[in-house]
Amino acid sequence: MGKGTVASLLCQRNEWLALSRSWTTRKRREGESEDAYVFVDQAHFKAAVEADGFLEWAWFLDNLYGTPLPGHEYVGCDRHILLEIDVQGAAQVRERVPSAVVVVLVPPSDEELMRRLQGRGDDASHVLARMRLADEEIQAAVAIGARRVVNDDLDRTVAEVGQLFRAAVEERCASS
Repeated sequence: MGKGTVASLLCQRNEWLALSRSWTTRKRREGESEDAYVFVDQAHFKAAVEADGFLEWAWFLDNLYGTPLPGHEYVGCDRHILLEIDVQGAAQVRERVPSAVVVVLVPPSDEELMRRLQGRGDDASHVLARMRLADEEIQAAVAIGARRVVNDDLDRTVAEVGQLFRAAVEERCASS
């Protein structure tokens, strides 16, 4: 139950949220949906970067990931875009949109994080690289003002993150 599962359920349970579809240069994992990302080669991705086509983008463990700039359909108090991104991207979003709500999901333990990463089918070297980066990413997220949510129970996690987003939306829309 990683951030993808939480993001998907948030959108299913909150009609005012729409999940962005990120681009990546990594290969699709076995069993991963073809529409999980827009899978592109590096040349295509870099051309979009040069054209300023991303809200945020990052190089992470030998691959590029990015969120294309959203269209007008995500603007207003009735619809908001949910980004499922890493902390590098969240920092870029914060620079462009200081009022963005940033949440970092933290595993209940290192052992559980390892189990989840292995369960995705990643190779051992990738799992170890992700494990080494986990604490740094959490600290970096907190440094940019992210709210920490322990991802130990799926329904509770989705409810807590949903409440954080709803409170921010209500506050923002009440003041506009």
